[in-house]
Amino acid sequence: MKRSETEVLLYSLTAYLGASMLATVLLLLGSLAAMKVFFIFARFAFGPEEVYWIKPLLYDSIGFALASSGTALAQYYLVSLLCRFVTERAVLSLIVSFTALFCGLFFWRGALSSSLGSYGFSGLAVTLAALLGGLEAVFQEPDSPQRRRGRGVEQSNTI
Repeated sequence: MKRSETEVLLYSLTAYLGASMLATVLLLLGSLAAMKVFFIFARFAFGPEEVYWIKPLLYDSIGFALASSGTALAQYYLVSLLCRFVTERAVLSLIVSFTALFCGLFFWRGALSSSLGSYGFSGLAVTLAALLGGLEAVFQEPDSPQRRRGRGVEQSNTI
């Protein structure tokens, strides 16, 4: 039984959105855990009284840095996989933009109850990182033969 092209596209888009949301949740939890670990190490290094001299901004910036870099990396790999099924760059850009906005809003809503949620634009870092990673995968030059054939570029038979 052969699947139609529309059915494969629908399944791949659903899998991409689901994997992006799962990556956003895991990155939020991972960045919050890393912030706690950093606080524990700082408490061990400076002592229980002096640990509070370190600005909370330092802890939060570690969380945002981990969440943003992880989001960019995850989106790059997920969109690279999606490029095998969707070949139009305009369509891919629209999908990546929608997913980046959705991931940013999801991160913002999930971070509201944590220290990361005290910033009004907490989801903006994740949104921009998802756009950066996803659009980099969309507009990179095809390097595999499958992507070359999918984009309409002739495959060379050089050895």
